[in-house]
Amino acid sequence: MNIDLFDSLMAEVKDCGSFAKETQKNIRRDFKSDNSVVTATDIAIAERLIAKIQSLFPDCNIINEEIQGAAFDERAPYTFIFDPIDGTDSYSQGLPSWCIGVGILDREREAAGSIVYAPRFGNSCDELFMWTAPESDTVYLNGTEFSIDPDIMRQKDMPKQITTGSDLLTQIDMQPIIRQLKESSVDFKFRAFGSSLIHIVSALVFCGIDACIDPSCYVWDIAPAHALVKKCGLDYQYCTGQEFRYDDSLLLQRKKFPEPLIVGTKKGRDFLISRIRG
Repeated sequence: MNIDLFDSLMAEVKDCGSFAKETQKNIRRDFKSDNSVVTATDIAIAERLIAKIQSLFPDCNIINEEIQGAAFDERAPYTFIFDPIDGTDSYSQGLPSWCIGVGILDREREAAGSIVYAPRFGNSCDELFMWTAPESDTVYLNGTEFSIDPDIMRQKDMPKQITTGSDLLTQIDMQPIIRQLKESSVDFKFRAFGSSLIHIVSALVFCGIDACIDPSCYVWDIAPAHALVKKCGLDYQYCTGQEFRYDDSLLLQRKKFPEPLIVGTKKGRDFLISRIRG
């Protein structure tokens, strides 16, 4: 991928984030047919990003939450999957835990690139801007090359602090997990911010957060962070132990993925999966 084109897309994401930040205090929340929250800012950013991606990458697929586009082309070199605002409920209430996310899959449906921009949710600063370009192994956080310290990576092999969404309680029986953790005397905590993408990248950028259990949701809630996760040495896996794949159900039929996802190191995922499965 031409890096200048990718840079132009990143600049548009940053501009959209500034726009969302400026309009947040005056936003009015509405509801879609499934009772999820939507705002005028979601729609405005979706339209802007579709137009930008189409102008920069006219031969690529686009999948997003708010606006359905053209038919999926299996021959396209890349598929762009974005959420104009992940954490719309938080955004509509004036909270800082929301972001714009753009994920890029290659022709083999492998996570290749990521842009996650949270204008009000920083890591020792005012914002969190994390990205990695296709055909590159480098991850950047707020303009600086990013990697996870080896000692912190080893800490993630036995997760103690985990981000998750509020829907998890309706999708997983937590009693076996709680019982086993009590028996092993693990000081265990859940953190919830209201944005799937922020939950995922928090397991990368905050040293005290070791993993994420992401409740079943949609491809645009997870794809924008996937390349960041993989290039930092973590990955996605279903809580059943099954391998995660971008299949037709997620991409073409726009269905939720069937089970909660575990995001973490291989040992960390095995640790959590063993306790979820009892």
